[in-house]
Amino acid sequence: MGRLIEEIYVWRLPVRYYHWINALCTVVLFVTGLYIAAPVLNPPLGEAVWYKGLAWWRYLHFASAFLFIANFLFRLYWAIFGGDRYARFGGFRPWSPAWWGKPFLEQVESYLFIRSEEPNYVGHNPVAALAHFVFIFCGSSFMIFTGLAMYGENNPGGFGDAWFGWLIPLFGGSYTLHFAHHLMAWIFPIYVIMHLYAVFRHDVVDRTSVTSSIITGYKHKVEEEPV
Repeated sequence: MGRLIEEIYVWRLPVRYYHWINALCTVVLFVTGLYIAAPVLNPPLGEAVWYKGLAWWRYLHFASAFLFIANFLFRLYWAIFGGDRYARFGGFRPWSPAWWGKPFLEQVESYLFIRSEEPNYVGHNPVAALAHFVFIFCGSSFMIFTGLAMYGENNPGGFGDAWFGWLIPLFGGSYTLHFAHHLMAWIFPIYVIMHLYAVFRHDVVDRTSVTSSIITGYKHKVEEEPV
């Protein structure tokens, strides 16, 4: 048995909304994207119903994509201008050699079970911050830009084509751009596996209620009671 010694309000409501909307959109985008790339459940080619069915998959993919973009832009705004200290970019400085020093290495050792003592962070630890930046910020930016470039092919001269169409010749053609977009999508299930491992590990090792904190907003610090 343990006792609760501290309760900290870490994730505010806007951050929690962003997290779950992003998770839902990512799942829908990944599943529909796989189906669009290889519609294995379709009837024989030539059937009109197949083209109508695929159109619905594309519509769901596009609708989820625009919600994903709006949610991403909101999170970016909140990270820069929001009053939430744990959700801002302020402490993330990977360009500084000091950022890669002892705290970062200690957290890596902890995740690999090389270090027995768990470093204590209220918000994101250095490894989690780097993973979010690489997978969520950079990965999402790549998917948004390439996705809008492909979307612009449906409406030559429209917004997507005018603002992002330059990516098609940059990648060497439409096919290569589609392939890069499809390939990059696989970083998201990889990230989800890493993310779930880290979250559940923190709950088991340092008992800070990380899993429930993205629902309630509160992290709990628990210590064992002396026998």
